Formats: sequence, C-alpha cells, structure tokens
Amino acid sequence: MNVGVIGCGRVANIHMGAYKAMSRVNVVAVSDVDINRAKAFAELYKIDKVFSNYTDLFEVKDLALVDICTPTSTHESIVRDAAKSGLNVLMEKPMGRHSEECERMIEESRKHGTKLCVCHNQLFYPHVRRLKSIADSEGFNLTSFRTSHRENFEWLKAHGLAQPWNVSPEHGGILWEVGCHLAYLQLHFLKDIEEVYALGVKAKYPVWDDFAVLLRTSSQRWGIMEISWVAKESEIVYEVIDSNGRRVQTFLPHGYIIERTLESPANVAGVARSWIADEKRLFRKWMKFAKDQVKKPQWGHFELISSYVESLEKGAPSPVTGEDGRNAIRLLECIEESLKERKPVNYSPW
Repeated sequence: MNVGVIGCGRVANIHMGAYKAMSRVNVVAVSDVDINRAKAFAELYKIDKVFSNYTDLFEVKDLALVDICTPTSTHESIVRDAAKSGLNVLMEKPMGRHSEECERMIEESRKHGTKLCVCHNQLFYPHVRRLKSIADSEGFNLTSFRTSHRENFEWLKAHGLAQPWNVSPEHGGILWEVGCHLAYLQLHFLKDIEEVYALGVKAKYPVWDDFAVLLRTSSQRWGIMEISWVAKESEIVYEVIDSNGRRVQTFLPHGYIIERTLESPANVAGVARSWIADEKRLFRKWMKFAKDQVKKPQWGHFELISSYVESLEKGAPSPVTGEDGRNAIRLLECIEESLKERKPVNYSPW
C-alpha cells in the first residue's frame, strides 16, 4: 500500500516509525509548505517524491492513503480535497477546531466513498487498554473515570515538546492540544455522557491553562478531567474506581499500573507497611523508566496505523472513525462553553 505524508514535522517522524515497521506499506511521497523541510525529511527516510503543494502529491500514481500531520486549522481543506481525489485519510488529532468542520469532512468522505481515521493513539496504549479491560471486567462496577494531566508549558517548549501556538486561542489552546486526548478517552470509558461542568482560569496564558471538568452520564457513572500547564511537576494519571472503592491507576508516560488498596496506618506496623508499599511503587516506576531507555515504549501509533491499514485491506470500519473524532471535538466545545459561561452545558453527539 502506497502512502503520502503531508506535513513533515515532529508528528510525521513518529508516524514514519510505524510505517517503517510495516512491510506491506511504502511511503512514496511527502509534502510540506516548507520545501526545504520536506526535502530533508525525504532524504532522511529515502522517499523519492517531494512537493511543496499537497495537491501535487495527490497526483502520485497508485496512492491509497494520505497521512495528514499538519496543524489543526488546515485539516478540513486537505481532507476534503483528498476525498475528492478518491484518497483515504489518516489525520492527526484533534480532528478540527469545530465540530461543524469535522462533519463537513465526514460528509465529503461519504460522498466520495473514502475512509477517515483519526489518530487517537492513546486508545492503543497497552496500559490504557489494560485499564479499560479492568473497567469492563466482571466484578468491577465502574463508577468514575479520572484523567489528570499536569505539565509545565515552558519546560515542554524548551524541550521541543510544545510549540508557541499551543497556547494560542486561534488553535484552541491547551484545551484542544491536551484536552482532546482526555476527551476521547472519557468518551471511550463512559459511553453515555450527557452534561459537562467546567471551571478554570487563564492563570498565565491567553487560554484556559488550569481547569477541571465534571462529566455526568445518564447512568450512575461520572468522569473527571483535570488539566494544568502551569504545574511545577509533571503528572499524568488515569484512574478507574468501582462501587466498592477499588482504585486502579496507570501513570504516563511509562504506563505502569498500580491498585490502591493500602489502608491508612494506625500504628507503627501500619506505617512500616505503608513505607514498604511506597518504596515498591517507586521501584516499579523507575525500573519501568530504565527499561524504556533500552526498549522504547509503545505509544499506540503502530497499533493504530496498522489497524487502519488492515481495515482498508479488508473493507472494515476504521479503528477510530471520523464520527469518533467529531464527538471528541463536540465534547471540547461543550467544555469551552461551560468554562466561558460558568454553568453546566448539555452534551450529545452530533
């Protein structure tokens, strides 16, 4: 299967790692508005065809799929043009800035019989899949799902992990950049979200940079999203809780899972047990970190992209559909509205 990549930045390099591991896929063309960046990317990965205009890439013979790794604001025009050219599309998250954009992409793809897939890669993290398996298991009566993401934007920017436009209102800011991950995970774990209530501040940047969201469902389950990019210490935790108080957590980026079962210490023996438990958890964390330096962790891209390629070969549904991507954007819109209006907002898929 021949693939063309549009956009040659950091994310495109991550996707190339997945393609290089797939014997049945060949990246045959790349495009970037910065032709020098496109040429350097093509030279690095030994790709023959290089373009500055993505529509020229669409003319490459026997192209089955285009991979869009460009900023969110460009997605709609590229996806619709690709659909008109009869090309299937893998696109980076977030799918769009507004759910209306997403629906137009979906409609254009339907019209021309092409297939969309949104790169919601965290759904394919092994530890996230394990957490979902626990939440769905017999005997685990899920009551809440918490996603907490705390980082420091200045540190991320200094290490090339964030860009200045990540705190731009035009691009949706931190809510779209980080909240998109948490939104689609919440929709994955909680199928019946119907109300959103968000509170937060613009503490340091012109966008919401420290906020929390409560998600109410039509069942007895509920969700919590916590996001901050003004934190002094990084912490990314996903947690499921059942009706008996059982708490299971996974910690990113290294994906180790712990179950919180230790009772509060009431005596010296209890203090000793707690200390040993804490030391074991620290040991597991840093051992996982050490292993990841030798064997790089799986970030879900290979599993997602290979699943999408297989769906194209077999005529099966995309592993993450355009509708999935649109619903995540719709949830972000409701969160944004609740933050602005300081009141609950009803959520429903498109």
